[in-house]
Amino acid sequence: MNTWILPTLAGLLLAGSVHAQMPAAQPTPEQMQAAMARQMQMMAIMFDYRKSRLGFEETVSALTAAAGREGWNLGQIYDMQSAMKQAGNPGAQRMKVINTCPKNANERLAKASQGRLPPLPCRLTVFEGKDSKAYVVRMNTAMLARGLKGEPATIMAEVAKQEDAVLKGIVE
Repeated sequence: MNTWILPTLAGLLLAGSVHAQMPAAQPTPEQMQAAMARQMQMMAIMFDYRKSRLGFEETVSALTAAAGREGWNLGQIYDMQSAMKQAGNPGAQRMKVINTCPKNANERLAKASQGRLPPLPCRLTVFEGKDSKAYVVRMNTAMLARGLKGEPATIMAEVAKQEDAVLKGIVE
């Protein structure tokens, strides 16, 4: 055996353990700002924001009625403004989260993906912007469908079309 192998291996192991103990370099403020900007861009892609043609309460009522007409499961409507005020934010804007989903969509998606995909969020959020207008936010299921293949992609595309039908005439 060569005499240089053991000292070299010991040196490599020691260097690796010393390197592992060294703190990772801290990102600069510019790097942090760039990372946050990328994250915001990703959020903007993942969600679909639309301005409502109606007032706040009228938007909530119209969405629940449209979801019912489409045969969707309708769950609870959460008053997030009230919850935020109770949590110590007295200036919270109006916001309601409507739990609603196309019937059997999550069951179909789970079966088609063999349980590998998370369930749909099944929510429409209505909030009042700083301009006092009502806005509707939903997961961008059409974009998510384009990232899938096979039956899961088909189901997600169907859900996106159903969501568009619910939003039709309510949002710009």
